[in-house]
Amino acid sequence: MPTNKNALIRYKTIDRCLRNRHRRWTLDDLVDACCDALYNMEGISGVSARTVQMDIHVMRSDKLGYNAPIVVYDKIYYTYADPDYSITEMPLSADDCELIQEAITLLANKEYDDMAKIREVLEKVLKRLTAILNFA
Repeated sequence: MPTNKNALIRYKTIDRCLRNRHRRWTLDDLVDACCDALYNMEGISGVSARTVQMDIHVMRSDKLGYNAPIVVYDKIYYTYADPDYSITEMPLSADDCELIQEAITLLANKEYDDMAKIREVLEKVLKRLTAILNFA
């Protein structure tokens, strides 16, 4: 997760911009969009180009798990290489699902006070994860 609310606002703003394929986004455009979003949501004015560049770097990396396919074309315009990508709509990977399945199995074998309710929830989660894995 982002380290603070302002970073999350910037990440979501950059994501929203890059998903909009009807416009070409320069660094200055992204800075302006982030400034507007932060002002409207938090009353904070001013975001530097360097901050937005670092946000893009973090979004591209695995640091927060985004691995955003952000590319630059014509040496100035930013966009997502995958037009369907969004940091807000990231599905679980097959590896993540397998880890969750293992955790569910471990939890199901422990003894708790309200074991029936826990088993019910775990079974629902396990059914959904199994469906996801079958599509992966």
